[in-house]
Amino acid sequence: MNDGSVMMNFYKNVCGRKGFTLIELVAVTAMLGVLAGMLLPSIDSANKKAKNAKLKNDLLTVDSAIQLYKMENGKCPEKLEDLVSEYIARNKGFQDATNTVFSYATADNGLNYTLKGNDAEGKEVVSDGSKQS
Repeated sequence: MNDGSVMMNFYKNVCGRKGFTLIELVAVTAMLGVLAGMLLPSIDSANKKAKNAKLKNDLLTVDSAIQLYKMENGKCPEKLEDLVSEYIARNKGFQDATNTVFSYATADNGLNYTLKGNDAEGKEVVSDGSKQS
């Protein structure tokens, strides 16, 4: 046999196939699994960063609403729900990055307050407007 006939037989065998072999399917599936495994940590990290950014933004929004309420009423609201509709457009649940409700407490006859929540790692984050006791 010469090289031309070997190539012709190879070409006929390759071009005549109508599907993938089991080995080819397993190899592609394994490669996709490895790629997905490499992406998961970065996706998780991005998710935590997004939750922490949302927490800081929500604390800032609620802080601003409390300050406005305090200027108009002379004291802090007794509960966060008092801010809904007039100072905050809608109640989004006032939840932190771990889906726990913000901790809110007033002190000094309603003149000071503490507002805090937990970030995605579970660390406590206190709002900028809070007074530390």
